[in-house]
Amino acid sequence: MLKIGVLFASLIFVLAPSANAKDVSAQQAGLNYALQQMEKSEAEYKADAQKVSETEKLIEQKKKQLAEEQKKAEASKKSYVEAKEKLAKAQEILDRAWKE
Repeated sequence: MLKIGVLFASLIFVLAPSANAKDVSAQQAGLNYALQQMEKSEAEYKADAQKVSETEKLIEQKKKQLAEEQKKAEASKKSYVEAKEKLAKAQEILDRAWKE
């Protein structure tokens, strides 16, 4: 009976290191997979962040362009209104001249 116990204990000590080695190997594979996923996610994040930055810069440029175009439109509207008023006055003067 003692021999069986010693044999069983010896068997456990012999098999235990190989079981641990398999666990370590599986854990290493899991770590490698997690590392690859993290690197993939990091690359995707950096690409997306770069796109956001570029879009923000473009939006700022477009805001400046919009402000400039609004100023030009306001100036041209003012010029148009003034020209329209001068035309109306000229028409009025011409109409009076025809009546006289």
